[in-house]
Amino acid sequence: MATFIPVVGKKGTKIKAIIRVKGYKTICKTFSNITRAKTWARKTEAAIEDGSYVDKSKSLNTVINKTNFEHVKDLINYYKDNIAPQKYSYAEKYTVMYNWWIDKIGNVKIKELSASIISSCKQILATEKIKKKNCETVRGNNTINKYLMCLSAVLTYAVKELEIIDINPASKVDIMPKPEGRKRFLSTDEIKKLIEACKNHSDFLYIFVLISLATGGRYSEILKLKLENIDFQNNQVYFLNTKNKEDRGVPIEANILILVHDYINKNNIETYLFWNNKKGKLYYIRGYLQNIIKKIGLKDFHIHDLRHTTASYIAMNGGSLLDIAEILGHKSLIMARRYSHLTEKHTASVLKKVTSRILPEL
Repeated sequence: MATFIPVVGKKGTKIKAIIRVKGYKTICKTFSNITRAKTWARKTEAAIEDGSYVDKSKSLNTVINKTNFEHVKDLINYYKDNIAPQKYSYAEKYTVMYNWWIDKIGNVKIKELSASIISSCKQILATEKIKKKNCETVRGNNTINKYLMCLSAVLTYAVKELEIIDINPASKVDIMPKPEGRKRFLSTDEIKKLIEACKNHSDFLYIFVLISLATGGRYSEILKLKLENIDFQNNQVYFLNTKNKEDRGVPIEANILILVHDYINKNNIETYLFWNNKKGKLYYIRGYLQNIIKKIGLKDFHIHDLRHTTASYIAMNGGSLLDIAEILGHKSLIMARRYSHLTEKHTASVLKKVTSRILPEL
């Protein structure tokens, strides 16, 4: 029996169909909606049952043995078509990057590809003009690093699995320095304004923003919340398989969980908290929120800044950097340090109390 899992991307939610049958390797494929996913799964399962299904992974080894990887474009095209779809849940988002590298170094022989060539391409990435929202701009450092990591993944495959080169030349190229993290957060008036607008729009948007502000969870973590991940008895939500590959539980106010419970009953929610029963997939909350943010006039505010807002208010209300890191799921204190300026007053008051006790005569 096939299972279907929502895969969240910047452009919405896709459905990943997974078929597990004894004697066959797990078969996966991603589709734009649940209907196409179920159609594919039904046909595939029928083919397995009547013996007409061909296991592509078995024929893949033959292709690998016969393919002559001479130029970089041969390697990238093979990785893009055969490896990336199995490795990444939303492989299509890397297509633009693969094509860029093919255009720039596709005709270079793999064994002649060097760190200096890749470094030259890094400079092109940093300086060439690209179109974004009807205007010309240049790529940011984070985007450049994504292009470098995209190529590096292909070359790592060539080293470890194809064994056609000994060293990944991209590993010798320094990534671009990461820009300082954003510090934008909502004022109390802006929070009220946003919550009111979301409440007037829809139940699901209202609940999403409440949970986001109450927990500091990432957009994808909240969007993929299942009912089984909400502990109504102990007032906790559990974010599983997060960006850092770790699970974490975050306390949440009982009053908010009462609203969540009412929302679940009212909308007949059975699995995912933000599941759209009519369309058979998760709500595209990012799009709705972006429209709300624009409509109510929040300046220089991104959806991810909801997370910054929670962290900032934790800091301003006496929370330590360790508290912020634990609640938001940071692996280290480095990410939390952007909020250190907000903890200074609290730190000063703590030290003042300590000083008055250990040095009472001063």
